[in-house]
Amino acid sequence: MRIHVVGLGAIGTFVAFHLRRSLAPRHSVVALHRLETAKLIQQKPDGAPLAVERDGTLVSQDGVVHLPYGEPRTRSRKSDFAPAELDARDDPAVRNALGPIESLIVTTKAYAVPSVVEILREHISRNSTIVLLHNGMGVYEKLITDVFPEPNDRPNFVFASNTHGLYSVGTLHSVHTAVGTLRLGIVPDTFGRDYEASYRSPLTDADAKLSLDDIANVSAEQDISPRYLTLRNTIAALTNSPGLRAVWERFYDVQIAMRAKLVVNAFINPVSALLQCKNGDVLASAYGQSVADRVCREAERVFQAQWAAEQNELRDKVPGIKPVLSYPRELKAEVMRKEIERVVELTKNNYSSMYMDVKLRRPTEIDFINGYIIELGKKHKYRPIMNLGLAHLIKMRGAIPLV
Repeated sequence: MRIHVVGLGAIGTFVAFHLRRSLAPRHSVVALHRLETAKLIQQKPDGAPLAVERDGTLVSQDGVVHLPYGEPRTRSRKSDFAPAELDARDDPAVRNALGPIESLIVTTKAYAVPSVVEILREHISRNSTIVLLHNGMGVYEKLITDVFPEPNDRPNFVFASNTHGLYSVGTLHSVHTAVGTLRLGIVPDTFGRDYEASYRSPLTDADAKLSLDDIANVSAEQDISPRYLTLRNTIAALTNSPGLRAVWERFYDVQIAMRAKLVVNAFINPVSALLQCKNGDVLASAYGQSVADRVCREAERVFQAQWAAEQNELRDKVPGIKPVLSYPRELKAEVMRKEIERVVELTKNNYSSMYMDVKLRRPTEIDFINGYIIELGKKHKYRPIMNLGLAHLIKMRGAIPLV
């Protein structure tokens, strides 16, 4: 098996590090880098081991293959804070070195995912598996619209929600500040295979669980399609890596977790970026608490409308599916508000990723965080005013250089 990881920041380095430690040597872990990063790695005197630091202890891991993926990157600056544009340059040597991609784990910024996947498109087939591990939501929708518009030509997709605390202190060096989990959910199959069949079998809820054999039964199936074999291998590789603490869950459950996390980020990220403060300061005043309340109430209203629409669609498309009797508790405003408080306390001494993006005049992920809530609101004819205001202010902040 050959697993490619693109986006070797804090999370990408962490994932590649643990995959290489847990997989047998016959399996390859390939780190894909922007051209400028690849040059830095080539200059490292000790090769390019990955490093993860936890509680002051630094552990290195070698054996990862490092390749550039055919850029360089260019940025067109309409303001002092312009979106990144990736320029795909055809490089036959790089193209031949990459070869077909079986499994691709994408840990770049959300706004960069479509461009990066487009660059790698010729290496990706419907037999490939793409794991989306990024902040925010809405990237998958852009991919299937812009990069994979033909359903029969789409690869497998896996959504991943991360709760590990991580930050980067240099190239290929991550600091692991808090142990969390990776929650994995497989997007339903274009060709109708039911990856969650065992869960939906006539067992009691206490016994219901997912099975890799529902993806590909290697002991019973003859001539297993490579499409399902790569998906099974990807899920197995991630869940069998102890350091990642990855769990495969129902797609529905992972979507709920991602939405709940989105709302936490929809408050902490823009507020900390606008105020240029640590996470612990965002709830320090009654004004901040009021903003958090409004963000959660708006999100609940949007998610309720979307949940109702999804339940109706599921009942129509998947006969026999276990009914979801009530709106998820995790997406109620008061529960999301308490989760904001919990995360603020847990990360009170940290700076958010959007804080750093604004400080360093980089593009932000606002369109995939608050912007996702805004777009869902449009779909259901509702204007989430506080989320709109935060998104507009972040874009205004980006047009004004910090002094």
